[in-house]
Amino acid sequence: MRYLIIGLCLVISSAAFAADIKPSEASVKELLQLSGSTKMVEMTKGQLAAMQNGALQQAVQGHSLTPGARKILEDSSARAGAVLNDGLKWESVEPIFVDVYQSTMTQEEVDGIVAFYKTPAGKAMVEKLPALMQMSGQKLQVQLGPIMEKLKKLQQETSLQLQAEFAKQN
Repeated sequence: MRYLIIGLCLVISSAAFAADIKPSEASVKELLQLSGSTKMVEMTKGQLAAMQNGALQQAVQGHSLTPGARKILEDSSARAGAVLNDGLKWESVEPIFVDVYQSTMTQEEVDGIVAFYKTPAGKAMVEKLPALMQMSGQKLQVQLGPIMEKLKKLQQETSLQLQAEFAKQN
């Protein structure tokens, strides 16, 4: 009887311990591959490049583009692309993802997510997530427009109040 109780305690404690096991590097890498993380990094590069190009376009807005200005923009865009490609190489960001997943998740959780991503529903999620994110972002942008205007007005009002307050000190 005593051995049965000890055996049960060992099984229960080992099951609890197993739930806290840090996931292996290989399992996290499999999860990253199945979840399309490399595609997400590529999408991020594209978004950052678009933001950079948008900022450049704003800088030249209202000016006629001479051949020299056009060359400057092209060179800057090429250099920005090189910075993004160099700084966001999968080989350099993958260890960051692995570390974050290993410090946040258990082996049991990673195994469960990997199993999900291998199902038709999981594959559909990976395939459709970029479109879902893009459409959600576009729809939220519409809602955020008026909110941003209100925040901008509030910021301007606060700035004026602070200027008046600081003027009292002089």
